[in-house]
Amino acid sequence: MNPPQRISAFTDQRSDERDGRFTGEYSCCLIPKENEGKRVLIRPLDVSRRGLGFIVREPLKPGSYYWLVIGDRQFRVEVAYCHSHLGIENLFRCGLFIREAEGDLTETCRACGLLAA
Repeated sequence: MNPPQRISAFTDQRSDERDGRFTGEYSCCLIPKENEGKRVLIRPLDVSRRGLGFIVREPLKPGSYYWLVIGDRQFRVEVAYCHSHLGIENLFRCGLFIREAEGDLTETCRACGLLAA
C-alpha cells in the first residue's frame, strides 16, 4: 500500500525562475499607496520577472498595495505574503508581485546594477 500523499495548503504559483544574485549594494524601497511620504527600506533576496522576495524591518499586510522603487523605476505591486523571519524580532520575510502588465523586475534590477554578473 502506498503512503498517502501530502497536499500543501500553499501551492507555489510562480511560473518563472527566481534569481538570487543580489550584490551588497542596492537601493530599493516601498512607498505605501496611502502615504506617499513614507519610505519602507527593503533588502532584496531573490527576484523574478514578476515578483520580488525581500527582508524588511516592519510587518506588511498581505494584499496591500505599494509603489516599488528600484533605481529610477517605479512599479505598482501587491504584498503576497509576510511572516516572521527566523524568529528574529522585527525582521520579516515578504514577497510581492508586480501588478502592472508591462515591466520586468529581473531586467530592472540587472539594468540598475543590483544583480551580480
